[in-house]
Amino acid sequence: MSRMEKKKMTFSPERIKWELERSFYSFKTSPLLAICLLQAGAFIIVHAKGAGKIYGDMFGILLAITLTSWFLTSVIHGNQKILIYTLILLTIGTMLQCIMKQEQILKNPEIYQKANPVADLQIQYMIGFLMAVAAAGIYLKWKQISEMKMCRVMTVISIGISILTLVFAKSVGNVRNWIHIGGMSLQTTELIKILYVLIAAALLGTSENPSKGRIRTFYGISMIEFLLLMMQSEFGTLLLLIMVFLTFVFLLIPDLKVFLKTIGVMGILVVCTMVTGMQIQKLADANAAVAANGLIKFFLSNYGKISNRFVYWLHPEKDPTGLGYQLLKAKESIVLGGWFGTSSVTDLPVKTSDLVYPALIQRCGMIFALLVFTVFILMWLEGMRLFVRKQDRYHQAVGAGFVFMLFDQTLIIIGGSTGLCPLTGITLPFISRGGSSLMVSFTMVGFLLAVSSNVKWKGTENNEKDEFFKESAGITKCFAHLCHLHDHISHPDFRTVARSIGGGRQAEDKSKRTDL
Repeated sequence: MSRMEKKKMTFSPERIKWELERSFYSFKTSPLLAICLLQAGAFIIVHAKGAGKIYGDMFGILLAITLTSWFLTSVIHGNQKILIYTLILLTIGTMLQCIMKQEQILKNPEIYQKANPVADLQIQYMIGFLMAVAAAGIYLKWKQISEMKMCRVMTVISIGISILTLVFAKSVGNVRNWIHIGGMSLQTTELIKILYVLIAAALLGTSENPSKGRIRTFYGISMIEFLLLMMQSEFGTLLLLIMVFLTFVFLLIPDLKVFLKTIGVMGILVVCTMVTGMQIQKLADANAAVAANGLIKFFLSNYGKISNRFVYWLHPEKDPTGLGYQLLKAKESIVLGGWFGTSSVTDLPVKTSDLVYPALIQRCGMIFALLVFTVFILMWLEGMRLFVRKQDRYHQAVGAGFVFMLFDQTLIIIGGSTGLCPLTGITLPFISRGGSSLMVSFTMVGFLLAVSSNVKWKGTENNEKDEFFKESAGITKCFAHLCHLHDHISHPDFRTVARSIGGGRQAEDKSKRTDL
């Protein structure tokens, strides 16, 4: 059987056998064997920390994800380097989470006497992997995802999720971004990140020169999303979406002046917000009635939250038991960790999510921390190669959006947790422990692998003239009737009326003079 005949085969037993043989051959000549050895070798480090049994419970799932994802990526001819980088990050993240889980067991041994201590993490890995497979399958087969009709649907879903979150979500740390359904909790802002990339790609990526209408629509949707995130006090995700927004403007809008004007306007808005916040704060301090106003109270609470992050980023020692506590503990963990880690573990707050990078340095050393950052850089570079080589503009937009989403999130959390920038409450992809964040990170990689494969359809084949706000036949008919009605109603000539009024006044003034 020729190679062309094999490609045309459906998923018959012969096709599956052929794909397995091809995957096994590529396995022998690829870095995947080294990844499997890394996963096995990580047991030595984890066992030295006393968490060997817990890592053993995770090793089976980790190895299954590794081998299955390699086979599926080989089938669709996806970018194997992106998969390798993802598996390295997932291995380090698993190793770290197992070590920290063992620390929790030592503090509360009675909690885990009967239950599996990593059952929740196993479920998150399985669901995240299935979501990645589903995302890749949908992208490969469902061309309609790039159409403007679907863009409208995704926009309604995204904005609707944010509004429902504002109404029904409970506030956690003054942030309203968690919805509880039964015994499960869902961080809705994670879903918005995926939808935002797909919406932006549909508006700017299905045409070589996006129309002014599409560009204005992209700006409008972005502003609405930013406003809703501000109302939720979710400034970490807000900063992330702003960075991705600027990436789309720079890469997909041909006119560089638009990007420069956008930067200028955003800078002016930031300055105006700072000045306005300081003035309102003075008024609130001087007048109790102003401070009691609900809108002003909401504005000042968010303004104070942002300004305090900058104050305690520069001087965390000013509030060592309050807002500066996290950053001081993070710096202490980095110093104690050194190059190879330490067994002297400090009480680091939110160590499994926001401050996971200092926790990694403290337990595994700066070597593993630099490895993680290097892998993220390599993944970003591979995404940029994908952007340059991909012929279809829509696939370029989706690939760039997701690779920048992952990389920008990495920069924000690593910079914040090490003191290079103000700390924000987002997670480090595949390293932090967070169900919604971890599953969405899996999904993003699924989209990336699908984009990097031989996608048969092109997003630019859609109707370039189809706009987001499409005129309805009913609205057009009503507008025509109104115009017809307007034409058949007599309207006074305002100039004639003005002249007659002016003439009447002049005649009245003249008669008065005559009487005098």
